Amino acid sequence: MEEKNLATEMLHELKAQSKRWFISFIIVLVLWFATIGVFIWYINQPIEEVETTTTQDADTEGDNSPINQHIGEW
Repeated sequence: MEEKNLATEMLHELKAQSKRWFISFIIVLVLWFATIGVFIWYINQPIEEVETTTTQDADTEGDNSPINQHIGEW
């Protein structure tokens, strides 16, 4: 009679442990699919391309010019 109770108790323990593992597996599977879904959503976002043009007005004439241009050999 003692062995039957021990075996039954072990079977109940195994059943509970199997249920916990199954729930853990389902949670990991859902998180895995969520990660893949977020990644696919992210790579399909439109890319905003901004072209910037910078201009500067400078006095290039005379001795007070901030730009020194030397063309050719010195």
